[in-house]
Amino acid sequence: MRETAVAGALAGITILELASYVSGPYAGMLLGDLGAEVIKIEAPKTGDPFRGWGAAEYSATFGSVNRNKMSVILDLKTDQGREAALALAEDADVLIENYRPGTMERLGLGWEVLSAANPRLIYCSITGFGRTGPYAQRPGYDTVGQAMGGLLSVLTDLENPQPMGVSLSDHLTGIMAAYGVLGALMARHATGKGQRVETSLLSATLAFLGENAARYFEEGEVPRRKTRTETAQVYAFVAGDGKPFVVHLSSPPKFWEGLCRTAGHPEWIVDARFKTKADRRKAYDTLHAGFQE
Repeated sequence: MRETAVAGALAGITILELASYVSGPYAGMLLGDLGAEVIKIEAPKTGDPFRGWGAAEYSATFGSVNRNKMSVILDLKTDQGREAALALAEDADVLIENYRPGTMERLGLGWEVLSAANPRLIYCSITGFGRTGPYAQRPGYDTVGQAMGGLLSVLTDLENPQPMGVSLSDHLTGIMAAYGVLGALMARHATGKGQRVETSLLSATLAFLGENAARYFEEGEVPRRKTRTETAQVYAFVAGDGKPFVVHLSSPPKFWEGLCRTAGHPEWIVDARFKTKADRRKAYDTLHAGFQE
């Protein structure tokens, strides 16, 4: 049987990427996975810094956020390089950049210039802390975004904080950027006009916190690593064979009752200490220790 190639949802869309490291390249890659043509502009000699994070020029780290892209080497500090970038932007549908605020303007490639040259252009800016405000000019890095956005407070103990083993804020920001670009493409389909899309490490991380952030504004309680664990009645144990396993009870009482019977503690079902979900939340440590036995 002859294979038939199926075009992606974004086939025919051209993305111009002026971004490095994770957030911007990840956004570009996600859109490329949907069929868009992604043209990545890199600096002479060094290229994207992730190229040097392995034995080969196309390192695993680089490839993890840059698959299926075309690369163009341009020196944006020269007139020739900027003119070439402007020409590419005039024909692009989307531009993604993750420079500090003001950098693209100094290069002559800011939103005002490019939108005038290409009114259909969707211009996506990714920053650490937004284009305005007291932290606008500060560099943003993944762990900083995790800490300032509150993510670390729910993923590690504040008494002994440990950085995450994955660049979660960077990747979340890339997802949010791609999400915004998709919305802008839908709007352009209706209006024929491009628009500016913005996100930041801080805003994307805060948005991801969801319930934890909402509960803080409602109750004033700073979320911690065990907040959701206790609320959702999630337990993690080490089995007799040394392998870890988890139990997620969620809300239905039947799950709680089933766990009690399976663990050999059916009497806990009628124990006044554990009668309601709120009671079980307060007694979380007691229950965890009891189940572990």
